[in-house]
Amino acid sequence: MYRQTRLTKPEDMEPFDPGGKPSRFRLRHFVYLAVSVLLAGGIVAMGYLLATTTRSADDLALTHEKALVNEALKHQLDLLARDQTFLAVNDRTVKEVESGHIGKTLADTIAAQTWLDFDHDWTLVIGPDNDLMMVAAEDEVVPAAGGREVLLAARDLVSRAREGYFSVRRPAANGYRVRYVEKGELAPIYATDVREVAGKPALVSAMAIVPETDALTLPDGAPGVLLSVRLIETRLLSSVSQTFLLDDFRYTSSHVSTAANVPVTVNDDAPIGFFEWISAAPGTAIRYAIGPIAAAIILAFLLIGYVSARKLAEKSRALEDSEARNRYLALHDTLTGLGNRTYFGDALDAAMDKCETAPCAVLAIDLDRFKQVNDTYGHDAGDMVIRNVARRLKEAIAGSGIVARTGGDEFLALITGNVDESHLRWLCDTIIEEASKPIPVAGGMAHIGVSIGWAIAPKNGDTASLVLCLADQSLYHAKANGRNMAVFVEDLFREDMAAREKEAAETGKGKRKSA
Repeated sequence: MYRQTRLTKPEDMEPFDPGGKPSRFRLRHFVYLAVSVLLAGGIVAMGYLLATTTRSADDLALTHEKALVNEALKHQLDLLARDQTFLAVNDRTVKEVESGHIGKTLADTIAAQTWLDFDHDWTLVIGPDNDLMMVAAEDEVVPAAGGREVLLAARDLVSRAREGYFSVRRPAANGYRVRYVEKGELAPIYATDVREVAGKPALVSAMAIVPETDALTLPDGAPGVLLSVRLIETRLLSSVSQTFLLDDFRYTSSHVSTAANVPVTVNDDAPIGFFEWISAAPGTAIRYAIGPIAAAIILAFLLIGYVSARKLAEKSRALEDSEARNRYLALHDTLTGLGNRTYFGDALDAAMDKCETAPCAVLAIDLDRFKQVNDTYGHDAGDMVIRNVARRLKEAIAGSGIVARTGGDEFLALITGNVDESHLRWLCDTIIEEASKPIPVAGGMAHIGVSIGWAIAPKNGDTASLVLCLADQSLYHAKANGRNMAVFVEDLFREDMAAREKEAAETGKGKRKSA
């Protein structure tokens, strides 16, 4: 009951904020900051990892697709050359070319076969003297003049095909033959490339016309050449798209609209157009697929982080509050909320450091007849009296200084405002008057008084211990001379001086009588 009474009167204590000043960076703030930084770092790292890995996957896929397109183009050119071998490596074709005239039957056969079987848009037979012996547009034989533009676009390929023939021919009876090549391979008697024919991109292959069997040989000189052209159009593009799984594979001569493209060049000049397609972009697909999952994970992390930070912050706040309360209790009296002896000592030391320019005063205050209150009404009533007196002291001193409880019924006040003797006497009278007012307690009214002893620094003493000692001496004098009064230390000096003067006077008078 005694302990509960002493600690359950918050209305009589100073307001207590366990958190301290709001401007101070607290541990819980650090917890929030640390958790926020960790979460932000984790989210950024996760996002960066996801972005870089998926972007790398997209780049790798695009590189692979470009390689496929280049390989597809090379494959189509090789296929065009293989299609030619049925007519270029052919004894009948050699005979008619060497005769200087392509008969209608062979011409129609060549036109029909190259168009119907191989989708060749143009087929030309060029004689040893570079004359156009036959020209076919799709499956129709047309006048030689119709093929001059095609020949002009591929003249360098014709020359390269003949150069290839000369590099691999070998002497034979009555002429020359091409050296033996492995089965399934093409003799290097052809040249392929992309050309622009009649304003359109096309695959072009030129192949030297040579005998198929040992029954024929070629005379010394340039051979005839079979020139085949396949325009890069819908059917070819569709075939490449299906073979290599390229979405929306197309050819365009305009500006590139997507990142997935391969330029089409002629003789290493500026591109005449581009192959374009929609890249598979697996990384992008992965981002879209796991994006919601990643968002959910991030939200979960945020929630977990928030809950964890909240719990840590609560624990940190509890620790801070405990530390702050311990600091508070170390410097304050739990019954009254006033500062204790340590608190007062620190304040007095600080005041003494600057007392030369800012004088201060110490008031030693002791309650009169307080023991009678405890004996009559009990300790609970005594605690009530102590709290009420503490409040009255604090109100009386107000902004003039501080007051501390240093013992059971003992108080000390440090005055740092007006320390004129007249003001301090008035202040002491006010304290005595306020403290002497009756205090209602359980069972009646408590009547007490107050005795005060006081001294001024540096006027009466220049150290904290000396000023305290002088104030205590003054207090003892007040209690010894009737209580409920205030005594200034200089009053003791004056009384002592008066007593000495009186004693000296009486001593002198006695000596005169003796004489």
